[in-house]
Amino acid sequence: MTVYDCLRGLNAYPIPAAAIREIAINRGVYVDDEATAELLASTEYIGAKADVLMWLAQAPNVSQGGQNYSFSEFERKALRASASALYEQVGEDEKSGAVVYGYKGSRL
Repeated sequence: MTVYDCLRGLNAYPIPAAAIREIAINRGVYVDDEATAELLASTEYIGAKADVLMWLAQAPNVSQGGQNYSFSEFERKALRASASALYEQVGEDEKSGAVVYGYKGSRL
């Protein structure tokens, strides 16, 4: 199984291959690499997984080949919450992708 297979397998929604490849490239993950336990636990892969979940949370409802793919608002919130938890796990702010170091006050 490859990294692409793992990211693609997060949901049945027809995510374009180009979107998955772009997310992986931006995270420094190679979609053709074998998905090892070490790689799947890496910050880069977890960030890519979060990005895919966030992409899904914003994905349009579509019909393709007689099949309908849609998310309720509850499902979109759940996808965002899952992505946020992963971003937090790797020390990133979900909105900007910026690394979070702690205090975010106005006096720094």
